[in-house]
Amino acid sequence: MTTTRFIKVAEPLVGEEEVQAVREVILSGQYVSGRRVREFEERFAEYVGVRYAVAVSNGTAALHCALAALGVGPGDEVIVPPLTFFSTVTSVLHAGAVPIFADIAPDSFCLDPEDVRKRITPRTKVILPVHFFGNAADMDGICAVAREAGLKVLEDCAQAHGTEYKGRRVGSIGDAGIFSFYATKAMTTGEGGIVTTDDEGVARYTLLMRGHGMTDRDHHVMLGYNYRMTEIAAALGLVQLGRLEEGNRARIENSRWLLSQLSDIEWLEVPKSEPHVRHTFFWCPVFVDEDKLGMGVMDLVRLLRSRGIEVRQRYQTPLYRQPLMQQQNFYANGKPWNGGHHYEGEVPDYRDLCLPNVEKVAGKLIGLPNHPKLTSDDLEYVVRVLHDIKPS
Repeated sequence: MTTTRFIKVAEPLVGEEEVQAVREVILSGQYVSGRRVREFEERFAEYVGVRYAVAVSNGTAALHCALAALGVGPGDEVIVPPLTFFSTVTSVLHAGAVPIFADIAPDSFCLDPEDVRKRITPRTKVILPVHFFGNAADMDGICAVAREAGLKVLEDCAQAHGTEYKGRRVGSIGDAGIFSFYATKAMTTGEGGIVTTDDEGVARYTLLMRGHGMTDRDHHVMLGYNYRMTEIAAALGLVQLGRLEEGNRARIENSRWLLSQLSDIEWLEVPKSEPHVRHTFFWCPVFVDEDKLGMGVMDLVRLLRSRGIEVRQRYQTPLYRQPLMQQQNFYANGKPWNGGHHYEGEVPDYRDLCLPNVEKVAGKLIGLPNHPKLTSDDLEYVVRVLHDIKPS
């Protein structure tokens, strides 16, 4: 059975206000490092609840800058999750550091603090939790482990704009946070990112690093990059920031309703959300038990699409099984920590790694449509179609 109806999994919340904001920048002739970038930084810092926010060209650049600003360099170790977008790991490699994978908690899909504790060595510098799908990692547990070991915490909030943990917005809890404003995110600048922090030193370092390491037009004082956000992106971001809470409320309401209606399907596992977390549902995730369903996840994705329902299906393998990590062909001359004096530990062999919790869920998660433009009829149709699928 096929249908002409098609419900998209996500749609940007944009309108004429964004068009006008971008038009004004284009006509102004000021395209880089102007008042709109500064205003966007100030407003985003206020929204998150931090003293400083430094806008950059994308989320990966934000990760690279934040890691460097926290003192990560060649041979240092950074503890990362194995279930997220790959730039969480590649940014560690950009810094010349060593990614060390820790397992996820089975209920939140975020870093498990107890497994993090097992991965710490004298070379560990930073713990990098990802607030996955809009959920919040166990920040009490992670920060406690970090304090015990004298480590820094960098929050990856690329999927968690407006997520809260015990009343605090993510990006304000660790030593620094980063956000992405890629086109699919809860708010977008097309491409863009930002570093948030209460640490003046982190903010100053990021400002230098994003702009070629220049203190003025003629003096370069550190290794920097061209990671600047454009005025066009900032103008778009200012409007999008004003829409963020409206979109979040709709995604939360849609997701909670969907999950409540699907809890009786035996081949679907609906994740639990902690009462102290404001989950913003970048994804509305469900776990598919392929054995109970009698078909693979990709077959289910194709079936839903034939019924007019698009779903997200990413992160099919743990990141330590990506070809880049298996082959460790990071640079032309091999690993960034080659050279002996940079790294005194045993070089990790990711081919030997198997973390049980992530192995169970990788490739078995799908994200249901939950965007703000959905109607009640759309949501009811998604529920009806899923209930109609009978295990084989």
